[in-house]
Amino acid sequence: MGSLSSRVLRHPGRTQAQQEPGSGAGGSSRRPETGGDAAGHGFCYCPGTRKRKRSSGALCYCHPDSETDEDEEEGDEQQRLLNTPRSYISFNRKKLKSTSKYIYQTLFLNGENSDIKICALGEEWSLHKIYLCQSGYFSSMFSGSWKESSMNIIELEIPDQNIDVEALQVAFGSLYRDDVLIKPSRVIAILAAACMLQLDGLIQQCGETMKETINVKTVCGYYTSAGTYGLDSVKKKCLEWLLNNLMTHQNVELFKELSINVMKQLIGSSNLFVMQVEMDVYTALKKWMFLQLVPSWNGSLKQLLTETDVWFSKRRKDFEGMTFLETEQGKPFASVFRQLRLQYIISDLASARIIEQDSLVPSEWLSSVYKQQWLAMLRAEQDSEVGPQEINKEELEGNSMRCGRKLAKDGEYCWRWTGFNFGFDLLVTYTNRYIIFKRNTLNQPCSGSVSLQPRRSIAFRLRLASFDSSGKLICSRTTGYQILTLEKDQEQVVMNLDSRLLIFPLYICCNFLYISPEKRTESNRHPENSEN
Repeated sequence: MGSLSSRVLRHPGRTQAQQEPGSGAGGSSRRPETGGDAAGHGFCYCPGTRKRKRSSGALCYCHPDSETDEDEEEGDEQQRLLNTPRSYISFNRKKLKSTSKYIYQTLFLNGENSDIKICALGEEWSLHKIYLCQSGYFSSMFSGSWKESSMNIIELEIPDQNIDVEALQVAFGSLYRDDVLIKPSRVIAILAAACMLQLDGLIQQCGETMKETINVKTVCGYYTSAGTYGLDSVKKKCLEWLLNNLMTHQNVELFKELSINVMKQLIGSSNLFVMQVEMDVYTALKKWMFLQLVPSWNGSLKQLLTETDVWFSKRRKDFEGMTFLETEQGKPFASVFRQLRLQYIISDLASARIIEQDSLVPSEWLSSVYKQQWLAMLRAEQDSEVGPQEINKEELEGNSMRCGRKLAKDGEYCWRWTGFNFGFDLLVTYTNRYIIFKRNTLNQPCSGSVSLQPRRSIAFRLRLASFDSSGKLICSRTTGYQILTLEKDQEQVVMNLDSRLLIFPLYICCNFLYISPEKRTESNRHPENSEN
């Protein structure tokens, strides 16, 4: 069962490969200062606040009795810096750095002058209340009327299974130092500890580390944890990564990890970076469902489709008269398959035959789509349908055709995506950094009927992207949603690329709407938007 994708019309042999720049996943970012130098000279601790401010000599800037004007002090400080020798500044930076290390080693690791002991998960930490008060958790504990406020030994209950001793060690240690190195393999446990102890700076650093290290091995765990601990920006980044990579870089282990709810979001999105055509989305879903049902399967991506077809073929005999999604085993996956845009699968003969033969999708779904497409074709042929005349974003996002292509090297390419598109035979050309759309009517043969109306319109959005080895977006560009009107055999440049965007392989993804949306009542909505 081959890929029912775009048909290449010409592809010159002379191409020039573009070197891909290496781009690592990145490391953890520096966390905001939490006052690791607080116990050293030059800081004061003021009553009623845990905020520390740098003091100068015997003056305390935040003391109510201080008569020093802050603006004058800031000006004096700038003047001093302007007249301070570089060697002196360098010396003091080294001194501050060594002071921070001294505080961490002496007070945290060695526990000198400790005034409180924290016990958790069978371990003990000799710490200091003045440092613990940087944590919202301990600040509330010590400032209220809780019994722990007067205790010297506190036993912590750890309700979160993600938290372990090592994560607590990092979380407590962050109160005594400026820099914390967070490994991607440890970030979820550290995030859990930071959330429990209400360490905002450490939470933020965990979030930045997660966003910089999203890849095929971490994305699902990060997405789940981001939802658990309220990191919406991380959750959004993970979803973007999945939309970009699910189809462009298919992976067996990723298919195994993706939950039904996440896959439903991905398949239903107009931002899914589809490679080839909607039929390939169906094929990917079929492979994903097989791996959800047989997670112990261990083989290569090349073997996966064959094994999937064999497995479902054997089970068709056991469900005479029923499709797989109607069985008890298949029902949990029905809501995901509902997100497929079936109208763009049945518009291609080979694809229609495969989906009927697979017997996964209920026949009622297909029958209603056949009817819908037949009526749309009659409108296009008999009702002077000339295509969309205005941007209907809801219609484009919910019902547009999704298709794409990978350009492995620079060169010249021309192709069309298969399927019946209501008489609009669209040719796409990439040449000399231009992407061109052409309405073909007379110059080249094509399958199906061709509209000879003087002018036809399409609504579209074109997106380009390049990715590094981890699937991270290197560069991207989009036209946004537009209306394009073309006369017979007219062509139009829709995107002009500069050299900065010519990083190959280059991925192209399009959304198309060939006919204007019909006004529908509640009783004749598109079936793919139904949740039945």
